[in-house]
Amino acid sequence: MTTQPLHDRDSDRRIIHHLETQVSRLFSAEAALHRLIDVLGITTEPDADGRYDLAALRAQAQDAIVERSVEQALNVSPSPAILTASGWPMSLTFPTWRCIDDRDIAQALSRICRFGGHSRQFYSVAQHCVHVSEIVPREDALAALLHDATEAYIGDLVSPLKSMLPAYKAIEQRLWSAIAQRFSVDPVLPASVKSADLQLLATERRDLLPDSPMEWPCLEGVEPLEEPIEPWSPDIAALAWGLRLDELLAEREVA
Repeated sequence: MTTQPLHDRDSDRRIIHHLETQVSRLFSAEAALHRLIDVLGITTEPDADGRYDLAALRAQAQDAIVERSVEQALNVSPSPAILTASGWPMSLTFPTWRCIDDRDIAQALSRICRFGGHSRQFYSVAQHCVHVSEIVPREDALAALLHDATEAYIGDLVSPLKSMLPAYKAIEQRLWSAIAQRFSVDPVLPASVKSADLQLLATERRDLLPDSPMEWPCLEGVEPLEEPIEPWSPDIAALAWGLRLDELLAEREVA
């Protein structure tokens, strides 16, 4: 008869190894946490049991990372970034909603001419966005006003060229995601915005571009608006865009 040992030494060794591994991971995690706190300059202190308020820690870490990103951008960071009118840098690689300022959007869009500047008169992207927001259903107006807001940061490329530049489209999509988050709109544009955009494009072609037999397949079957477009100055366009934004945001708060 074989006597079973009271203790399985191999099992004990496995348990001890497991515990040592867990302790090692715990110390590594704690060391990493303290290193992160030290590097980012976080001031949150642990409680009496040595535990941190994770929500406060996360908030301070996010703020510290954003501040560090700003410092890097101002110091000509390797990450491509632009300096906006408000003095706030915007990363084109990792844009964040925290850097989105509606005043930057209003100013930039009001000074960008549609159609690459080939219209008979100066006609801004800001005015275009205001008009699109006026012809969609009310619930889609905010998305319509913002639908070209990415151009405040990367310009308004003419559509045929834009379709040839997949990298541009990827950057545009990242910026749009940040803008949608900043203003709490669905990143998927409503169908009404796309339809209104085309209707206004047909109107702009009629009122602002030279007469030409050139075909625009995207406008097939699209009827322009009856009322003609009267271009605004950049200052008026910026003011109108900002007032329209305030109006739509106020309506949403009431609702």
